[in-house]
Amino acid sequence: MSGRAIAAVLAVVLAALAARLATGPAAEIRLAALAGRRPTPAAGRMRAVVVAAGGRVGFGPSSRRRRARERGRTIEALGALAAELSSGLPPTVALFRAAGDPPVWPSAAAAVRMGGDVADGLRADARRRPVLGQLAACWQVAAQTGSGLAVSVEQLARSARRAEQVRGELEGQLSAPRATARVLTALPLVGIGFGMLLGADPVGWLVGSAVGRLCLGAGALLTVAGAVWTGRIAARVERML
Repeated sequence: MSGRAIAAVLAVVLAALAARLATGPAAEIRLAALAGRRPTPAAGRMRAVVVAAGGRVGFGPSSRRRRARERGRTIEALGALAAELSSGLPPTVALFRAAGDPPVWPSAAAAVRMGGDVADGLRADARRRPVLGQLAACWQVAAQTGSGLAVSVEQLARSARRAEQVRGELEGQLSAPRATARVLTALPLVGIGFGMLLGADPVGWLVGSAVGRLCLGAGALLTVAGAVWTGRIAARVERML
């Protein structure tokens, strides 16, 4: 195969990669959010380079899906706790039964087993699942007043469900800037591929000359900076929820 044919094949592959980066899971996540359902597993097969949550570089979609699963488990546990309390179970028994396996609130479950302060245990668990801080406050107030825990937990579970629905809609809106970050990451590869297709030798120039190496370093730095900057914008909006 001639060098021109190899360059043509490489350009097609790079263009397909760029299209996948630009429109992969983002479009499906947006449609799923608008339809009020979870995105299908196919939406998560591609791992993004930019994380739009927390401002860190990593595997964005998988990290977001993992946090969504943890929030979903927490909401289910809160609903189960409200149901157990409404059925008349003692609070500590209801908390232990609703914790799930593995427990959503491990520190609080350990406090129940050892006779410790459940509210303190919930506050410790809130470091990983912030909504449990509100459950700790409800638990402490109920312990002081002796009533009202079932109603407050039910209201907390309902509020957490509404917040998760809003977060899903926000996820769909944030898909556009995340897609922009992917496009920014893919465009240099596309440019190199098309340069090879036209018969030039961009790779040789980039690595074989001082000016080329300078351009390569500056381009890589700006590409990463632009992708991370776009991810931070999306993360800042997400943290406001």
